[in-house]
Amino acid sequence: MRIDRCYKPENFGKVVSSQLHCFSDASEIGYGIVFYLRLVDNEGMIHCSFVLGTSRVAPLKKVTIPRMELTAATRAVKLSTVILEELKYSIDKTFFWTDSMSELRYISNQNIRFHTFVANRLEVIHEATLVDQWKYINTKLNPADYASRGMSVSKFESNPDWFNGPEYLWKPEIE
Repeated sequence: MRIDRCYKPENFGKVVSSQLHCFSDASEIGYGIVFYLRLVDNEGMIHCSFVLGTSRVAPLKKVTIPRMELTAATRAVKLSTVILEELKYSIDKTFFWTDSMSELRYISNQNIRFHTFVANRLEVIHEATLVDQWKYINTKLNPADYASRGMSVSKFESNPDWFNGPEYLWKPEIE
């Protein structure tokens, strides 16, 4: 397996926009998170680079999928903080993508008090991000789905979405 560690290709112009995109997903098997750096140069050329991918197996004690999704989101927020500190780019925007509507509802709800498990994770998320940074993505397009559900190495290696990011990241402006 070969992963390019250079985020900016050779013939790429002056970077005018840089975004960090984080995808998270959870299943009964575990959860996965993957980050991409999306660069746009002064000529409008777009390049997306794989930054980090990680996964964890589900705990032995059964946890509901919405709680696993919140755990993945919390971990994504913590990792994004580390990535933003370590990258040599000035990031204009950070996006967090999930295919869980219940997770998005938890994050956008600032009025209801939740049980300790949920409240603790939401506190981490709300301290480091804004609600409008969280976006919905269809499960079929979510690259973190590969890490949360698992797949064979050969299938994993032949999957361009994991290493390059979803196709829509390569298209003009994402708001």
